[in-house]
Amino acid sequence: MAVAALFIALFVLLLIGVPVGFAIGGATMFSMAAFSDLNMAINAQYAYSGIFSFTVMAIPFFMLAGLIMSTGGIAKKIVEFASALISFVNGAIASVTLIACMFFGALSGSGMATTSAIGGMMIPEMKKKGYDPAYAATVVAFGGIVGPIIPPSLSFVLYGATTGVSIPQLFLAGIIPGVLIGIFFVLANIVICTIRGVDLKAHREDEKVPMKEALKYRLSEVGRTAKDGFWALLSPVIILGGIYSGIFTPTEAACISVVYSIIISMFVYKELSWKGLKNVLLDTAVLNGITSFLLGFSTVFSTYMTYEKVPQMLTEFLTNVSSNPTIVLIFINLILLAVGLFLDTVPAIIVMAPMLMPTILSLGIDPVHFGVVMAVNLAIGLCTPPYGCNLFVGAAIAKIKMEEMFPHIIPLFLVSLVSLALITYIPALSLVFIK
Repeated sequence: MAVAALFIALFVLLLIGVPVGFAIGGATMFSMAAFSDLNMAINAQYAYSGIFSFTVMAIPFFMLAGLIMSTGGIAKKIVEFASALISFVNGAIASVTLIACMFFGALSGSGMATTSAIGGMMIPEMKKKGYDPAYAATVVAFGGIVGPIIPPSLSFVLYGATTGVSIPQLFLAGIIPGVLIGIFFVLANIVICTIRGVDLKAHREDEKVPMKEALKYRLSEVGRTAKDGFWALLSPVIILGGIYSGIFTPTEAACISVVYSIIISMFVYKELSWKGLKNVLLDTAVLNGITSFLLGFSTVFSTYMTYEKVPQMLTEFLTNVSSNPTIVLIFINLILLAVGLFLDTVPAIIVMAPMLMPTILSLGIDPVHFGVVMAVNLAIGLCTPPYGCNLFVGAAIAKIKMEEMFPHIIPLFLVSLVSLALITYIPALSLVFIK
């Protein structure tokens, strides 16, 4: 009865528009007060313990680094490099956007930060090239979901902090799946633009040159933009190289990322002023306040469900459905995709990871591989209504209603599902660097 009341209260609160953090906390306290004899003071204790963690400290620092990069010229250098790599295909501007999202995701680790930073520059450019604003916004939104997969990833930090799985191993596991998803999106975009006759290579005067001359020009552009963007492209090498070599922890890497981003943005590219830095710090404080609030009450919610033996019930249900890991993973993917419709990545991981971990371990599924599967599922949730955060950001930048994006979501969503299936059932894609 307590579990039913918990989820009914949560659903009702979300349905009437209560902010997610308040809905999770309110539903937990209602069920706890009505159906248990637990002291309500433990809500504050567990909320505090949920954010009082050295590992979780990486989250605000990666957020800050992402905002500095988006305003300090680093994102711009990445876009220029991506353009030199792939601006020769049909749908070039959108493909450049997707490649830029992959590179920026490897710096910020955040889907929303990637969507905001790259979308702010590329959506106006796509509009100029004749793209439907709704499609342009959709491309940026889906490009942003690569951010939580390619390391460093805030999703992996949360999953590791919640389950005790090695965060450096999770980072390694996310490399190939993140790149795979990005490549699939680029290929899908090329096909879509070719079918719709948008931004075709044949219509560009600058491409009507001999192959040898075009290749020579392309290589020179790649070299030039790589040189100009050297300090931006060096960032993931420093961050990830330091983590994997054991020089510093993921949290220390996040702090170093902030310091490095400030130095490069202010003193190398000189596009970040002291006033701009102040504004970035204020924006990060607000964003971290929201995230910490979510994280604290999600911890309370997760702990209460553990008290009510929900993980055990879920394990029993899934293993009764089938003892075949292949079948169980189908059900788990469906559950996570459904959760992603209504919850942000932060509360979803904190709530679902401890619940599903007993099932995963009982079936012999590698917890590192499952961490990637969970991150991909919930990243897809960033682009699925009604609670698609990336969709909100994309629509705001493009100055359109989110409903206009719905027809364009379908093909990229299907590509996401194909990617998810491959990542789920080919563990080697995730585990090749750690086995």
